[in-house]
Amino acid sequence: MIALPATTAATPDAAAPLPRWRVVPALALGTLMATIDISAVNIALPTLSRAFHLPLTTLQWVVLAYVLTITGLLLTFGRLADRVGRRRVYGTGLAVFTAASALCAAAPGAGLLFAARAVQGLGAAMMTANTSALLISSFPPEERGRALGAFGAVVGVGLAMGPPLGGLLVGHLSWRWIFLINVPIGVYAQWQLRSGVPADRVSEHPARLHLPSAAAWCGALVLLMLGLSRGPEQNWSGSGVWLLLGGAAALLLVFLGFERRSDAPLLPLPLVFGPVGLATFLTLLGQLLSFSVQIHMPLYLEEVLGFNAARSGRWLTVLPLTALVFAPLAGRWSDRWGTRRIAMLGMALTIPGLLLLARVGATPGPAHLLGGLALMGAGLGLFTVPNASALFGAARGSELGLASGLQSTMRNLGIAAGAAVTAAMVASRYAAHGGGRLAGGYEPVERAAFALATRDFYLLLAVIAVLAVALITRQRESGRAPGAPRPATG
Repeated sequence: MIALPATTAATPDAAAPLPRWRVVPALALGTLMATIDISAVNIALPTLSRAFHLPLTTLQWVVLAYVLTITGLLLTFGRLADRVGRRRVYGTGLAVFTAASALCAAAPGAGLLFAARAVQGLGAAMMTANTSALLISSFPPEERGRALGAFGAVVGVGLAMGPPLGGLLVGHLSWRWIFLINVPIGVYAQWQLRSGVPADRVSEHPARLHLPSAAAWCGALVLLMLGLSRGPEQNWSGSGVWLLLGGAAALLLVFLGFERRSDAPLLPLPLVFGPVGLATFLTLLGQLLSFSVQIHMPLYLEEVLGFNAARSGRWLTVLPLTALVFAPLAGRWSDRWGTRRIAMLGMALTIPGLLLLARVGATPGPAHLLGGLALMGAGLGLFTVPNASALFGAARGSELGLASGLQSTMRNLGIAAGAAVTAAMVASRYAAHGGGRLAGGYEPVERAAFALATRDFYLLLAVIAVLAVALITRQRESGRAPGAPRPATG
């Protein structure tokens, strides 16, 4: 083992007995709970609105309290875990998430539900910030892609299961079961964690976490996420939106000031401007592309083509299901041929996919729609896993938790940025093509104008994908060299 400043948890020796796949059940169960929870709760919002006699705009805090807490604390818990032990922080988060789920299920009113959701987000942040780090530290470098690919499939399953499971529980039992079902799963996952994931060796004198830096970073991200979520609702014209974004910028400057003077910075700046920073920025771009398509396509299918929600939902499964198929393949291929070329191939595939979607028009041929979504799914599936492998390959053993927290933070920011870019771009181009102001679903859209706005929107996303391909060419190669022997399975 390699001696580290705070923990001893670096790359395992391929010749030593490894837990390898024994670590997966505990991590997969925690990931499934957190992933399913996000999408299942969205299904329950109308039911919660009726149960608590509150408008949906207020009930959105059921989602926001959870998402804002996770995003603000991911980096802090990733860094903390590097110093006090990743399994310890993950296990604590699992216990907090499980207990908070029981509190959510028992909440007698909306206020307590919001508070319990924030506590649930606290537990989810502790888990999510360390999942990838625990997984990576249990596998030798030549098997990392394979492990990340298998885990990418777990995330895909969770995203696919959330809406139907949430609908089933709400329709046949109660909204409370969306949270209550986490309790037995969490208890079982805790047992799996103790039996399958080895404990970290922790330094007797770990470096102290600089709390002012952590508070400034958390505050900056929370204000940024709120500004990005409120901006489209207020057409970017409300003073409150710009106060939120200005506050985020001010706190980020405060954070950078703290970091420059700190002996143990929360986010070392050389890391940000090195290979890890490049991979995390690419993570943000990949998530932005994925979420932008997922949030825009239902509008196009229902407003322009006149599909009902069920038919629209069936079309939308093409992208995640294709990604689910290609993610494990990407892991194996990146272990064999290296991460950069597979990541570049994946992102390059999204470009013709986006160009096909740009040509759907008001009366698309099935090839444009199906081909575009399938190429997007295949491309993102091939890109995500090797990019993650490159990120963790560039991080030192003492920085795996930090890298994991930073990766998860960029994913959440990518989602927020995707929503903001979609709303701003589609609304502005719709107006430019004579469609007027989008009425938020209260009035039918002008189909031709919306189709032209769709074309412009996907052309912009294609430009972003081209930028991502250019950035991938600057990545350092990671993975097994061509011709090297295949790793032994464990």
